[in-house]
Amino acid sequence: MHIVHCIARLNEGGPARVLAGLAGALIPRGHRMTVIHGACDPHEKDCAQVVAAAGADLVPLPALGRRVNPLADLRAFALVRSRLRALRPDVVHTHTAKAGAIGRLAARSLGLPCLHTYHGHVLHSYFSRLPNLVIAASERFLAANAWHQGLTASQVHDLRDLHHIGRPQRWRVLAVPVPDVTPLPAPWQSSLDPSLPVIGFLGRLVPVKDAGLWLATFRELQNILPVQGLVCGDGPERAALQEAARGLPVTFTGMVPAGAALAAMRVLLVTSRNEGQPLTVVEAACAGIPVVAPPVGGLVDLIAAGAAVGAHRDPVALARAVAMLLDPARARAQVARGRTVQRTLTPNALGARYESWYRDIVQAHARARS
Repeated sequence: MHIVHCIARLNEGGPARVLAGLAGALIPRGHRMTVIHGACDPHEKDCAQVVAAAGADLVPLPALGRRVNPLADLRAFALVRSRLRALRPDVVHTHTAKAGAIGRLAARSLGLPCLHTYHGHVLHSYFSRLPNLVIAASERFLAANAWHQGLTASQVHDLRDLHHIGRPQRWRVLAVPVPDVTPLPAPWQSSLDPSLPVIGFLGRLVPVKDAGLWLATFRELQNILPVQGLVCGDGPERAALQEAARGLPVTFTGMVPAGAALAAMRVLLVTSRNEGQPLTVVEAACAGIPVVAPPVGGLVDLIAAGAAVGAHRDPVALARAVAMLLDPARARAQVARGRTVQRTLTPNALGARYESWYRDIVQAHARARS
C-alpha cells in the first residue's frame, strides 16, 4: 500500500516525529510512504532528514508552508493535486491545518480516499468566538468526504460531537506512535546545580503552551522547597519569559533534543491550555520522568490512563502536585504507571492498527464509488 502524507512543514514538533514513527512502523511491513511537505520558517529547525532516515520519500513544496497567502495557497493546491495525480496513492493522509485543507480538497478533486489527523485543533484557546465559528464551519466543509482521526476520546468528542465535524461513522480514536526516547548527556547540563531538583518545561514557547503559568507555578513551588527550573524550547514568547524569570534559578536552553532535556529533569511540568496527544508526556514516560499536567484536551485521557498526574490549571494546585512527585517513592510509582501507558504507544505497538485502518478506508472508499 502506498500512503502519501501532506503536511505544512517538518519542523521540530510533534507531527514530524509522528511521521517518523509511522514510517518506522509501516515501511518494514511492506508499505510505501511519501511525504509532501512545505518549508520551515527561518527560525525553525528543519527535521525533514529525521523523517527521511525512517524510510519515507520526501517531496518538498515550499508553497505549502503554514503561512496563509491566497495566491501561494492556490499554487500549493495545484502543485499538491499534480503530485497526487502522478503518485496515485492508495490513501492520502493529511496533517496540520493548512496542509489538511489543501490536501483534503486535492484528494477530493481526484477521487482519492483521504484521512485527516487532528494532532490538535484551534477551536479552543487560540481565537475569539467569531473566528472559532468561521474555522468550525470551514472544517465541517473540508470534512465532508474524508475520514478523521482523533488522538484521544476527548478530542473526538470535542470535534465530532460538539463541533459536528465530519461524518460520525468516519471518525476513529487512534493514538499516534511515539518513538522511544533515550536520556542523553549534553554540555549545558553541567551548568545546573546538582543539589537542587530540576522542574522542567519542554515545548514551543507559544501562547497555547502557557509557559507563563509554568513560571508562576515555579514561583509558587519555591515557597514549598528549593528547586531550579529548566525551560527547553523556543518561540515568540522566549524573550518575555526570560525577562519575567530574571533573578530566578531558571535556565533557558532553546530547542534541544527531547532526550537531553528530559535527562536533566526530575519532574516535567506541562501547563498547556489545550493539547491533542502531547508527545512530551509519552516521551517523558519512556525516559522515566514523572509528569504533572492539567486535565485539558487530550491530557484528560493520558491522565486517566496513568501517564501523568493531573492538577487544576492554577499555580498552587500544580505546585503541590509537583512537590508530591519529588518524593522518591511516589515518583517511582508514577514512572511505572507512565511506562505502562508508553509501551502501548510505540510504533511497533500501533503499526498493525494503522495498517488495518488504511485498508478499511480503501475498501470503504471503493464501496462508496461502486
